[in-house]
Amino acid sequence: MYINWIPELRPNQIRLPKSVAIPHSVVLHFGSWKKKMSVIICDHLSMDSIGLPEHLKTEITIPDTLPYEMYVDGANLHLGPVIAFLIPTQMLTSGVFNDYLKYFANYQTVKGLIYLCSVNGINPTDKTIEGFYYNPNADGSDAPWTKGIFPYPGAAYRRIWVGSRNRLYDDLIVHMKGKIFNPYFLNKWELCKLLCSKPLIRDHLPVTKRVDNLQTLEKMLALYTSVYLKPANGSMGQGIMKVEKTPKGYLFINRYQEKTFFASKTKAWAYFRRIRKGRKYLIQQSAALTYQNKNVDFRVIMQKDGNQQWACSGVIARYGEVGRFYTNDISSISLGRDALRTVFHFNDEEAAQKEEEIISICTKACQLIDHKYGPFGDVGIDVTVDTNLKVWLLEINSLHQHTIPYYVKDDPQMYSRVLSRPFEYAKSLAGFTKEKIL
Repeated sequence: MYINWIPELRPNQIRLPKSVAIPHSVVLHFGSWKKKMSVIICDHLSMDSIGLPEHLKTEITIPDTLPYEMYVDGANLHLGPVIAFLIPTQMLTSGVFNDYLKYFANYQTVKGLIYLCSVNGINPTDKTIEGFYYNPNADGSDAPWTKGIFPYPGAAYRRIWVGSRNRLYDDLIVHMKGKIFNPYFLNKWELCKLLCSKPLIRDHLPVTKRVDNLQTLEKMLALYTSVYLKPANGSMGQGIMKVEKTPKGYLFINRYQEKTFFASKTKAWAYFRRIRKGRKYLIQQSAALTYQNKNVDFRVIMQKDGNQQWACSGVIARYGEVGRFYTNDISSISLGRDALRTVFHFNDEEAAQKEEEIISICTKACQLIDHKYGPFGDVGIDVTVDTNLKVWLLEINSLHQHTIPYYVKDDPQMYSRVLSRPFEYAKSLAGFTKEKIL
């Protein structure tokens, strides 16, 4: 459905084709913007058009080159969807935007107004956001991006870290009432406590504690001899260390395989305090899987679909370099099911069953996160399987790397699926479900 600007319409009139069954007076919604309008049914208006008064151009930005969809909810007529895609401030230049074109390969399925914006573009006073919208029909050097000021959206997809007490983002959160997904950065310790509250998930979690003193480190090393130290608010593997208790002392190994040894526990603790730089750290039981001297884990990409249900968009096995515990490397990856066959000598049916078990555990974890923090709709979950075939849930990332699936050559559709599915969910979250759309 496309916009027709009609000069003769009064500011509070809207023209619709005769095929639309609707009350004579409606509230027109476009994202969070709304206005009461009188309906005029027009026999000559095409089925894929809606007539709006030109006066509206002075009130709100509604791009007229985009395809929209509509749904009616009582006396409310919703035009859209209107979706905000929150990205880092430094990305808000038309040249860099080309990196985001890959997210719009499935645009004709979603339709509507999708605009890229940063937190700095939020204007709480008039409930608008400055950004750039995707315009597949645009011409010129900046195509397909057009700058504008838009109403608060019907749904928002957050792909940035936002600090606490950001008044701009807080206003958007309050105003949108649960229509922003992935609204918060997941603190590892808070998440661990949440997941431990459910026995079906707790059984798949490595023992994890806050490391506030030397005694905690000593107790965990006495139990497991090998542990990992992780920043409670870290991501992308930053700050992670492996610690091993040897007969002669304490061995610290960072993600680059650089080793530091201390014979004295007090010196080991002093070293840790120095490198953590006041940050809160967790200590976690090692549940690493090793194959041919390489650590192996699985990135499970869980996303909500257009039915607002959690679905697995892909399971990717990641092999670390020889001797290194760090696996966030695209140089050696494969489909998860292939790795299960290789590492454990599973047949096809056994590999499929184990993958389904992994996805089931991850789905339960996602549902629990939704219940506590929701709505979430796009997370990457790190999982491993030990030699006894037990599944361990290692970490949940709300800002996981979307580029990893690009390198999985055995499933060329995974990359597109991972990028497009969140917008299908955003469309549904904004109210534009298959059952409602006219």
